[in-house]
Amino acid sequence: MYMEAMITRRVIATTLLLWFLGCGGCGGSSDESSGKDFIGQEEVSSPKTAAPKRTRTDLFTVDLITDVVFRYMRDGWTLRNKSDVTGAKLRAGGVNLVFSAVGTSPKGKPNLDEGISITHKLVKDAGSDIAVATSFSEVLENQKKGIVSVMILVEGAGELENADEDRLYELKRKGVTAIGLVGGRTNRLADAAVSGLGSKGGLTKRGGEFVQLLRELGIAVDLTQASKEAFYDVLVREGILAMVSHSAVDALRPHPRNLDDLQILSLARSGGVMGLVFNPDFIITTPGTDGSIDDVIAHMVHIKKLGAIDALALGTDFAGIYPPKGLKDISYLPVLADAMLDAGFTSDEIAKVFGKNTARYFENISAQQGTAEIAPQPVLRPIDIDCDTFIGDVSGIAVKSCDHRVLEDGPSFAAGARQKFRLRDMSRKPARLEVFGVPDTPWQVEAQDLSGRVLVKRVIRLDDTGKGQVPLPENRNVTRLFLNPARPSMLREVVVWGD
Repeated sequence: MYMEAMITRRVIATTLLLWFLGCGGCGGSSDESSGKDFIGQEEVSSPKTAAPKRTRTDLFTVDLITDVVFRYMRDGWTLRNKSDVTGAKLRAGGVNLVFSAVGTSPKGKPNLDEGISITHKLVKDAGSDIAVATSFSEVLENQKKGIVSVMILVEGAGELENADEDRLYELKRKGVTAIGLVGGRTNRLADAAVSGLGSKGGLTKRGGEFVQLLRELGIAVDLTQASKEAFYDVLVREGILAMVSHSAVDALRPHPRNLDDLQILSLARSGGVMGLVFNPDFIITTPGTDGSIDDVIAHMVHIKKLGAIDALALGTDFAGIYPPKGLKDISYLPVLADAMLDAGFTSDEIAKVFGKNTARYFENISAQQGTAEIAPQPVLRPIDIDCDTFIGDVSGIAVKSCDHRVLEDGPSFAAGARQKFRLRDMSRKPARLEVFGVPDTPWQVEAQDLSGRVLVKRVIRLDDTGKGQVPLPENRNVTRLFLNPARPSMLREVVVWGD
């Protein structure tokens, strides 16, 4: 009966999603806190504050995380008063689906079921035009009825380390749609991004079993706060179609919680989504300033330039942060849409970021899809390389092309000059070399083994976005690489991808 129900739900979800995508929308924290997510406003805004008029009416809008449970426990905020996230503000913001984070609170540590019960209570007390949804097909049905849907995100799976299928299915029936592997600390499933100095732990054996169980049940795996090793273990080793509910761009705001450019590219290429957080701690682009809507736009522009617009989503974390200037609460999302338009985003790109990317992602999750089914080519992880010596006339700093920041200008090469790179981890099997630089520039690539024997020698021309790639022999013999442009040019980044 369970499998038949799952199949029926998938058929309904597929039908409704196709209807939704065809009409363009048709109207309308952690179990162990890191101390960074739960930054609340001391001065609450009035629920009567007039929100800006919505200037767009065709956006299906999803927010991958809000902290309404946390603020209810700490300050007594509800979906009817005081909060950055109320029923009135959700409607003014054009929100169709919002995720409620279930985690710990400075006032105590409720267990998971208590947090879920609080979510249901807040939703029930908010009125008939807000409802908990247990499937994405239900979200789309609610949209047609003018009902705002609420789903539940578990931040940190510490309480679920030993959960079996029955327990997880019970949570799914209560509205749990996504589960984060880790909170502020490492657990028995995976290592956390901020766990210990120099920690490089990834996904444990039990963690691998856990994410596969979530896949079988159609529950999304959230990699927010996971270590890089755990991040790639989930995408590459386990083939899980994953999400990051709330993070930002490390290249603009270095922080262990943010994603570097290669992680963002990997998430996009695997079919995942990344909710951009509005927390000023993670988005400010100028040190010593307060976060603003301009910082949010800057992170979005960076992700677009990476070619990862299909992975970008909203993960505001309203009710758990000091809102950035210009985005006072969730009712101000239409202002963000207008700012994106002013920044050069197309209407289609804005629609993707506000909800279409998320709709596609959760439809694939409900169908138990993984990276192998979604990604156009195998999902790989970067192999650490060292920038080594220059040969010939080169200006710039070598490390600029070895720091996982693919949009920063690196060294400039005269014709005939070249740079040598060494693979730091020769236990891995390289599969693909990717070069980032100036569009339409031809680069000669040479791969050698330890004895100097040439294994690959060919020329690749970077495309109109400044990217190019060449396959490498999938063995451990490749130890060093040489790159040189056919004409003077600048190099941004070199990446060796492997298993």
